[in-house]
Amino acid sequence: MLRSLARASLVCCTILSLAPALAGGDDVEPGLEDPADGPPFFGDVLNIKGRKTLVDALVRAEFGKGQVILTRTDPEGKFRFGAFGRTVDPNSIKISCAMKGFKAVDTIRTPGRRDEDPIEVQCLLEPE
Repeated sequence: MLRSLARASLVCCTILSLAPALAGGDDVEPGLEDPADGPPFFGDVLNIKGRKTLVDALVRAEFGKGQVILTRTDPEGKFRFGAFGRTVDPNSIKISCAMKGFKAVDTIRTPGRRDEDPIEVQCLLEPE
């Protein structure tokens, strides 16, 4: 009984610790990803008028067969998605950004030097 309770507690804690990574977003700590799971994505959302970052912008990662993960930019206008898994080609992941009162202009991806290095994404928006 005690062994089953300990096992259930371990599973529960593991699931809770993985929740931010499974949901994507800023809660994924750098360096915790397994390089074999693919590269994490990070970046910022900029208003091209004045080159200022946008706080609370919606960032969408689409991959696979219509799978989507959403996050928002933090108080510094930055976002982060953890690795998407071994079976997901990083080149197939589409990152897009949106914010009320703005329209998307461009999304710039800068891959790392190695396949497992993080991929930087910069979303450029302009006022409507």
